[in-house]
Amino acid sequence: MKIKLISCEALAREFYLAAATSPHVIDTELLAFGLHNTPDELRATIQSAIDACEGKSYDAIILGYGLCSRGTAEITARSIPVVIARMHDCITAFLGSRARYSTEFSAHPGTYYYSPGWIERKEGDMEQGFIDIHAQYYAERYKEYVEKFGEDNAKYLIEQEQQWYANYTRAAFIDMGIGTVDQYRRFTQDLAKNKGWEYVELKGDMSLIRRLADGDWESEDFLVVQSGQRVAESFDELVLKSGG
Repeated sequence: MKIKLISCEALAREFYLAAATSPHVIDTELLAFGLHNTPDELRATIQSAIDACEGKSYDAIILGYGLCSRGTAEITARSIPVVIARMHDCITAFLGSRARYSTEFSAHPGTYYYSPGWIERKEGDMEQGFIDIHAQYYAERYKEYVEKFGEDNAKYLIEQEQQWYANYTRAAFIDMGIGTVDQYRRFTQDLAKNKGWEYVELKGDMSLIRRLADGDWESEDFLVVQSGQRVAESFDELVLKSGG
């Protein structure tokens, strides 16, 4: 098969590796990590990339995304089938299955996960991950809010956005066995120390990513969206379904 991969750049290393060993011809297009901050823009960008595949002889389009804050909900397949893993976000892909992610989340709900791509490409910059990304992110957001809403409102908005962060107590580095593992480990350990979090290391699992690249889509782990159908949230353990 000739396959087009449209993926978040956070999975770049993993998908390049999977494409290299896939029996199929895979053309890869990476989209900016920062699109996750604006799900509507993410949806529009993915749809535009799908639409651009028309007339280029692809047998299928695979997406390196999950539901991603509903950023993929309403994505429509044109004449080419679209395949997506049934998962809420890429952490499931790094851990290899929904079952493993569910087990981890139930046992340790206050965990923030760090993968190679997340560390390297947090804001679309290969060096971005090797500084305190959270501090820089909020500094930039604060400046933006001051310009738009004034200083007092900016402080309030940043405080509200940071509330989610207070619930985390553990930093987990997912070792996918690729890239500069020692740097990723050190980054996550340093961040955990600075935040007063527990540090843990989890072994990554490439199986879900490899199956997506290999065309092994028969199980309920994947949703195959046929021509004219769209991706929809299923509101159950399958996460995603197709609709008219």
